[in-house]
Amino acid sequence: MQPDTPPQSLFFQSSGKLMISGEYLVLAGANALAMPVSYGQTLHIESAPSKNICVEWKTIIQENQWLVFSFHGTGLHADESAMTASQETSVRFIQSILLAAKQINPSFLSEGRVWHVRSALDFKLDWGLGSSSSLISNIAWWAGVNPFDLFYQIASGSGYDIACARSKKPILYTYTGKNKYPLIKPVDFNPPFSDHMVFLYSGKKQDSARSIRDFNPAAVPDAIIAQISDLSEQMASSNHLKDFMEMMRLHENILGECLGMRPVQQKYFTDFSGVVKSLGAWGGDFLLAVADMDQKKIIRYFQDKGYDPVFTFEEMRFKNDHNK
Repeated sequence: MQPDTPPQSLFFQSSGKLMISGEYLVLAGANALAMPVSYGQTLHIESAPSKNICVEWKTIIQENQWLVFSFHGTGLHADESAMTASQETSVRFIQSILLAAKQINPSFLSEGRVWHVRSALDFKLDWGLGSSSSLISNIAWWAGVNPFDLFYQIASGSGYDIACARSKKPILYTYTGKNKYPLIKPVDFNPPFSDHMVFLYSGKKQDSARSIRDFNPAAVPDAIIAQISDLSEQMASSNHLKDFMEMMRLHENILGECLGMRPVQQKYFTDFSGVVKSLGAWGGDFLLAVADMDQKKIIRYFQDKGYDPVFTFEEMRFKNDHNK
């Protein structure tokens, strides 16, 4: 079937993500351990012939309608006058993805049709689990373009979240430079001590793009990059709880020195009898906590401090196949 005569109905699904190790230094070429998660985003498209090009878009967040708008014409113009500031930002971002996809594949959205698009997230935007990357992945599927080509057109960063969006397993990810395809190695990261691990939302949405702008990967010594790469590989295959905790602690100390920041445990969890590690950009999004104690006690510790939600490793781990 030709790309400019799509079927009447299309459905795509991409996963959210968490970076377990390698944050920041992945931009300097360090191996990062990352995992797709059980939360993600779907894209359902129905189309019909029309005299003009029209994309009628709905965004649903946790089954609640959040955004409704339309794009018109080959330039995909949108009326943003009736939207809130946050919604307007989202519309412009979606518009930029669609236009970049058209630039890569000129036949995309070139035919006179009306497209009814429903994008649905099953997690909150504030969680930082990959609302943008899973959307880019889904639109790349729809447009028939490489998701990394589309990502590099409109975003900054390593692209590890794009890899997770399409992966059915955790990965070791190596960034090789902007506009270059990364090295992606699937791994079996499902530790035998996973019932001693929890993920908790920090309560603060972190601006990843701003964090990247403030970090200079060229200033990081090669020895540090090699050390973080080794830690990522060791964490991916670790079978011992105490060894894994020590790797987490060492990783936090190394990153703290590179960033000139105190690790999150030293700031907020000094009385926790385990290890707490930042995931992704420091100062927000999700944290990983591991301890040699009953998982219910770990969860209770953070809930008593007001952290919500707190997920077990099993709850967060990706389990289902992607639909294409």
